[in-house]
This record gives sequence, C-alpha cells and structure tokens, in this order.
Amino acid sequence: MPIKGWCDTPRIPRIGKIHLGVRTENDRGKTYPKAVDYFVVKPDESTSEAAAKAFHSVYGETPREITIAFPTNDPEQFFPQYLAAYQGGGGKYKLYCSGDGETAQRADGKGGRVQIQCAYKDCPIYQAGKCKELGRLQFFLPEVPGIGVWQIDTSSFHTTSNLNGAIQMIRALTGGRIAMMPLKLRIVPKVVNPDGQAKTVYVLTLGIEDMRLTDFLRQTPMLAVSPSVEPIQREELPEDLFIEDNLINEDTATNEEDTLDATSCAQDELPIGAVIDIEVKANALKKDVLRLRLATLQGECIELLTDEPKLIEALKHLNPGTAIQYASVPSSKWRNRTEIVGFTMVAGKEQNECSIA
Repeated sequence: MPIKGWCDTPRIPRIGKIHLGVRTENDRGKTYPKAVDYFVVKPDESTSEAAAKAFHSVYGETPREITIAFPTNDPEQFFPQYLAAYQGGGGKYKLYCSGDGETAQRADGKGGRVQIQCAYKDCPIYQAGKCKELGRLQFFLPEVPGIGVWQIDTSSFHTTSNLNGAIQMIRALTGGRIAMMPLKLRIVPKVVNPDGQAKTVYVLTLGIEDMRLTDFLRQTPMLAVSPSVEPIQREELPEDLFIEDNLINEDTATNEEDTLDATSCAQDELPIGAVIDIEVKANALKKDVLRLRLATLQGECIELLTDEPKLIEALKHLNPGTAIQYASVPSSKWRNRTEIVGFTMVAGKEQNECSIA
C-alpha cells in the first residue's frame, strides 16, 4: 500500500517524442532543424530504440497521419503554451524565462526565480530571437505497442491555431469531453505569405473535417477514467526549436551588472532593459527630474534619473514594455543614485537615438 499523500497517485511516463523536422548541416558546418512533411521518430535521449521500433512497426518510416488520444479533458494539461527562453551552450542548458505575455518567471542568478512583467514582443530577449512561443502536445498512441505518452513540441502559429480551434470545437460538441477519444493527427501543407511572398509550410491539424456531427455525439472514450500522466517539463529544451544561436549565453545574462559610459561604449555593448514606468516631477529648484524604472535581462528592477531636458522630452513618451539600450553613470547630483545619459530604442524596426553627449 502506498503512503497516503506521498506517492499514492501513479503516473504514466512519457516514452517518446515525435519530431516535425530533421537535423541538417549548412555550408558553414552548423546544424539546424529542417521541416519535413512527415512525422519523425528516432532513438535519442527522449525515445528508446524499442519505442521508435514500435512506432515504425505501425506507421512506417514517413507517416503523415497517426491516431492519437489525449490523456485528459483539460487542454492546459495536454497542450500547455507559453513563452520560453533557455540559457546555456555546449549541450548544457536551463530554462531562463517563461511567461504568458503578461507575467513571467525569470532566473534570478541565485538558483531561484522572480516574477516580472512580461513585455512579450517588446522584450529585448524576444526581439533577439532567444525567446519563442512554445506549445507542447502530449498524447497516447493507442495503436502503437507500449504504455506511455508521446510528445510533440511546436512553435508554429498555424499549428497552434489549428489545434486550439479543433480541440475547442470537439469539447463544445461533446460537453467538454475529449480525453481518450481516438483522433487523427495529420501533418499537411499550408501556403502562407509572411513577407508578401507565398511559401509552403507544414502544419499539424486534427482530422475533424472528414467527420460527421453524429460521429462526435456517439463517440465514447476508450477508457472510462482518464489516466494520470507525468506533467510536461518546462525545463526541458525543445531541441528541434532552439539551436545554439537561440540560447542565452552567460555573458548576455550578466552584462547588465556593469555600469557603462555612453561616451566610451559601442552601441552593441550597451545594456538592454524594458520600461516599467516613467515619472516626471519638479524638484525644489522647480527643475523637472525624470525617474525611469527598467526591467533588466536578469529580471531585476533598476531606477535611473535625469534632469536633462532633451532626455526627459525623449523618454517621457515611451510606453511600458518598450525595450531600450541605455547608457548610465554614477550620479554626481544625487547621492547613491545612477543617471541615464543616453538611450536607443530597440523595439520595432525603427531606432531613435538620444544622448546628452
């Protein structure tokens, strides 16, 4: 008998991952993931040789359709979606920041995490291509030998949109039920126009378009009770979606600990922060002083001051979440405070510079 309240809830483990691409090498010798039009299963750290063999025994080497069943009725459990940035290199990594577009949990450099405001697309980490939208789909393969769940990682907007819509429709037609129902998961071509030019990408879809309404109404789960499976690990790096260039290195994570002088630093060496809030008040001499609070790449909140009219005029119009590169110096006007002496906006394609130098 298990100890009550300790390990009395058995969980079914994950036994394999299905990939949506293959690793290839460019002319410079760097490897990168290349999308393909079929499901890829191979023996690796996530999938045993026996599990890969069992998959191929049912679906062959290049399947475009598989039968799946979700382990629960809750999409938050079997298809969580979040923003993720990973830190590391050389085969070692860790989850650096994870958010939902409003709030984020970021590593504090001391082994813990702090909650910060998530600036999403205005965040300098996102703009540098080191933070991505991530969806992790978990399911059973009822026709494949072996008891355990399989997982697919995706950062595709079209795949995520397709799956969210199909899951929502099925649950609406069944009164919220979707667990342990056999469904067809397909990889299909889709023509998109990201830059005004048409190109074909491969996306996932649940095959509901060839089913009738009565099929859903009559559908009954393969099991009466949803099994408990191991929760999806956010800390695990989705290796298909993050290459070495997408990882945050140690220097990037710590470069904001140093105070840099605007007159001696190149533009690309300046630290980056996201605006939290800005306040302008008149001092005792009736001179305006601007107080700027920024969220740094380390998740810290710093405060900078200036009474220079040119800087005040440029800074006071910035919106919360705007990312800037900034230069600061120890203040000679305010004791134990730091002054901002110049900045450059890095949010969006346009860059506006301002400096008192």
